[in-house]
Amino acid sequence: MSVMEMLVAVVGALLCGALLAAVLRTHRPELAMGLSLLAGIVVVLFLLRQILPLAGTVRRMAVLGGLSEGSFAVVFRAAGVCLLTQIVADTCRDAGESALAGKAELAGRVLLLLLTVPLFEQILTLILSVVHQQAVTG
Repeated sequence: MSVMEMLVAVVGALLCGALLAAVLRTHRPELAMGLSLLAGIVVVLFLLRQILPLAGTVRRMAVLGGLSEGSFAVVFRAAGVCLLTQIVADTCRDAGESALAGKAELAGRVLLLLLTVPLFEQILTLILSVVHQQAVTG
């Protein structure tokens, strides 16, 4: 399936879900919320199936580029944290809970910072070793 075909499928599923939810909202708001949530879950699961092969490709490119497996894992987990945080925050907003959405985004930011600390340590170590080597040879 091409990217454009996937885009049409995702947009079509989301628009159908949104239209059906809008119709249901006037008579059965609780069903509308459930339908909206279900449409979102279906699309996310579909996209996750598309991402898994991408992970292998990105891993191979990282190895070719000289990135360590640990660095790749951190970057991939960070992308996952960002995506999951966005999904949760949007779902909270859809449910009318904007305060919870804000807390979900804050949690995602904090977890992202915690997740990337090892990368910052590696970068700092690399910079310090280069500076030290320059001082010794300079």
